[in-house]
Amino acid sequence: MSATPWSPVYDIMLVVGGEVMPKGMIQTSGIDDPNDKEFLRQRLIGMPGPSFWSTLARRRMHEHGTTEEQMAKVAVAVKARKCSVSNPHARFQKEVTVEDVLASPYVSDPLRLFEICPVSNGAAAAIICTKETARKFTTQPITVASSAVATMTFDDALPRGLADPVPTTPSVHTEAQNAVKQAFEKAGVGPTDISFTELQDNTCYYELAFPEEWGLCEPGQSESLLEAGETAPTGRMPINPSGGFVSFGEATTAMGVFQIAELTWQLRGQSGGHQVPDAKVGLAQTLGLGGNATAAILKR
Repeated sequence: MSATPWSPVYDIMLVVGGEVMPKGMIQTSGIDDPNDKEFLRQRLIGMPGPSFWSTLARRRMHEHGTTEEQMAKVAVAVKARKCSVSNPHARFQKEVTVEDVLASPYVSDPLRLFEICPVSNGAAAAIICTKETARKFTTQPITVASSAVATMTFDDALPRGLADPVPTTPSVHTEAQNAVKQAFEKAGVGPTDISFTELQDNTCYYELAFPEEWGLCEPGQSESLLEAGETAPTGRMPINPSGGFVSFGEATTAMGVFQIAELTWQLRGQSGGHQVPDAKVGLAQTLGLGGNATAAILKR
């Protein structure tokens, strides 16, 4: 029987993601491609990931008055260590204090060691099936409401946003912004419908910037939400209740699938000490080398 847009091709599928990362700071793919903006930034400008992130963080500090203490609180009070203490899947499960973060050495001012995710090895798997098949195995089926992929656009602010007084776009990662926008549209939901978000926090900066860029909150509002505890699992805009990349490490191929697992556990109420109360809709997002991004929305 031929498939239509409304009928599945397969009843049940296994999705696996795994990655073994090189040691040290992530560099380019090794291909000297002048059309690759990551290559231009890293190889010609001499700006690897931490330097790039620190420049973005410094710019946010200038525009919104963000303090080093607030960035340290992102790494401690909201996700990396406080949430991960109760997450048996996290690589780092030891709680640290704001003072510990501020005492850790600078990697690239103003970002410190505890505010940047390490590289890691990892693997994750998920089963995707039809609703009819799911009902044979569980009484708590979770629906994939949407999934989307996007690539960097030509007007992306990534190469220019570090220098221009006003970026040409509100985001330095249009691929992430476009993937999330598509996921919202396909799922028929908006930012206010999201119960919690798992986003790629290579550094604490992204946990402040991404929610604003995606419409989860107003520009410049992330710091006040952080201080009020609203981005914690029990707040009104939970971000990375799992502990995020800072608690797991960067193995993006694995983390993308793990986010689907984490969304499923949260929506089923199975996340223990980092559970988001009454979670109904979850958003997952990743991005990778070369200006690629994904987003997915799951519902219960």
